[in-house]
Amino acid sequence: MADKNTPRIRVWDLPVRLFHWVLVVLMAISYFTGRAGDDWMKFHFWSGYAILTLILFRIAWGFLGSTTARFSDFVKGPMAAIGHLRELLGRDRPREAGHNPLGGAMVVALLFAVLLQAGAGLFSADTDTGMINGPLANAVADRWVDRLTSFHKFWINVLLAMVALHVLAAVVYLVWKKQNLIGAMVTGRKPLDDVVPPGTPAPKLAFASGRLAVSLLLASAAIVYFVVRAG
Repeated sequence: MADKNTPRIRVWDLPVRLFHWVLVVLMAISYFTGRAGDDWMKFHFWSGYAILTLILFRIAWGFLGSTTARFSDFVKGPMAAIGHLRELLGRDRPREAGHNPLGGAMVVALLFAVLLQAGAGLFSADTDTGMINGPLANAVADRWVDRLTSFHKFWINVLLAMVALHVLAAVVYLVWKKQNLIGAMVTGRKPLDDVVPPGTPAPKLAFASGRLAVSLLLASAAIVYFVVRAG
């Protein structure tokens, strides 16, 4: 583990950290309210709309946000992922300012998986009573409502498995390489030794403005609002 006296540098901006932890809370709310059903379903729908808003925001932030938030910074292809695995299995620690290549692939996969889940929820219906339907359930044929409802119920299991893998990976880095990735997502800072080799200057990272983040979030919320109202 990095020495307590090792300098720490800022690697994660506030929008990325808030996105991460708010999404965790909202996914938990969606899961438990969906299981509870009945009157809890209105909270299920609201949390789903909020999740969809966050995902749209994160996609936009992946192109316009801070250095470590951008897809171009951490989507590096299979060869980079294999190289990272070799580092992970070796004696030295992997060093990245933001997401490593494997973590970056998981981020993209999770974003896509959550987007599919939230999108399918818009078209889903309560097949038992028919009283609790997604806002766009009436916009498509019944056979597609049935398919998307089944997908929505099944896909949550895939999401849970992906989340478990994500958490397991963070635990492995903490235990095996003594790198606290979860702590960094809370504080926004990493020990310099987890970012660059000793004696190497800290990387120059650009951080986008909070005003831009708020604008993108409001735009994402507006898109979700009009999509929901379209039903």
